[in-house]
Amino acid sequence: MGIQKNVKSPMTKDLLMTYTFYALFFIAFLSYFIFGLQSLAVSLICVGVAILCDLLLAKVTGQGNRPSAAVFGLIVAMSYSLGLPEMMAMEQIPTLAGGLEQYLYPALITAVGLIVFKRIAGKAGRKYVNPAAIAKLLVLGLLFMPITSALSGYSALLPNDHTNSINLQNPLTPDAFGGPDFYPMDTAVFGSTLLTCYSNHGMDPYKMGTYENPLPDVLFTMLFAKFHGWIGGFSSLVVIVVGIALFLLARGYIKWRITVSFLVTTAIVAAVMGVVYGGDILLRVIFHVFMGSSIFMAFFMATDPATTPLTKMGQNIFGVGLAVLTVIIQTYTGFLGASILALVIMNVTCPILDRVGVPKPTEERKKIKLAKAQKFESAAVTDCIRCGKCMTVCCKNLPVILIKEAIDKGDWAKAEKLGVAYCDNCGHCSFVCPARIDLKNIIVSARDKIKKQ
Repeated sequence: MGIQKNVKSPMTKDLLMTYTFYALFFIAFLSYFIFGLQSLAVSLICVGVAILCDLLLAKVTGQGNRPSAAVFGLIVAMSYSLGLPEMMAMEQIPTLAGGLEQYLYPALITAVGLIVFKRIAGKAGRKYVNPAAIAKLLVLGLLFMPITSALSGYSALLPNDHTNSINLQNPLTPDAFGGPDFYPMDTAVFGSTLLTCYSNHGMDPYKMGTYENPLPDVLFTMLFAKFHGWIGGFSSLVVIVVGIALFLLARGYIKWRITVSFLVTTAIVAAVMGVVYGGDILLRVIFHVFMGSSIFMAFFMATDPATTPLTKMGQNIFGVGLAVLTVIIQTYTGFLGASILALVIMNVTCPILDRVGVPKPTEERKKIKLAKAQKFESAAVTDCIRCGKCMTVCCKNLPVILIKEAIDKGDWAKAEKLGVAYCDNCGHCSFVCPARIDLKNIIVSARDKIKKQ
């Protein structure tokens, strides 16, 4: 869409993608020490497929974005599971059975997600669902669910291991080996189950605690090193530290409110479920908050600017809804990757949430402190990434991007209602826009046109 020379700005889209790529690459690199070469191979394959698809699309359409494609590939890789450890698995589902399948499926998800849901859907004006999330659900769910269900009674997304080992409704469960019935959410049993599922099976899981008091070992496993689940969620602590570092580095451009509201609400809803169904409430909270799918999704998928709300209030509601849906789906279906389904559901509510908490224009000019500019020799002009940064720096408190969207649709009445007439020509919006859109001139031209009518 064009190139601007000698740009002075706090951020560009390519720089934001570069920061994100480094953050994800660091997590991918460390995952080697838990999953071995498999996780690195999956990461390299997904990035390679994403860049290749981007190159092919660039030849056809004349447009491409390698940094964005590389980030997308890593997102797919980090949200892929290499399956249960051998000593725990009571069954092997085809998508995680080892061999070429564990590389072919993430490659297929990457190709479908980038071509269909990232590029083609983006041409329709905006992306309504997270491309990596919807591609994973469709490829693993729709393509393989009928086959696996018919053959063995389990689906590609919901293996029986989940419902057999972790029953979050805490009924009295018969012992499969002829022992006395037990409550699977009681401290000793639930702690043992978590350690069996997530810890290193070549070692005694009880290093700091005991069977009766598993909390120290559960905390260590869930926070530091999980040997089952999403590659990107192998260590909750690593994800949290890297995620916060990225938020600080790209402050104002990543929607951290979604992450905070999601994690806080997840803990609250998990505690409520513990009160309702009994069992160890603390272990339940630790499980829901720090399981690999939830923690990675909270920092690196739920904050995707293109498929999340623009307003601060909308972002808070989005995070709360995402948490409630995730815990409910996990509790009542046994699908422990519920966060990805919850994310897609909440994504489609964004057009509604964008209307919540829209800032009201003010006649008085506010003093805005802008971030220090960096100098870029050139920066590509791209489509809006919906970061919402322009809405936080307007000296007249205008919902700038919403006004631009109304202008693009020729809805002058809506643009006027949103306060376009208040524009003070400060140019803050153009200065902070990472997509390098000339927002100031767009808004000023619309303002002048409306005034002449």
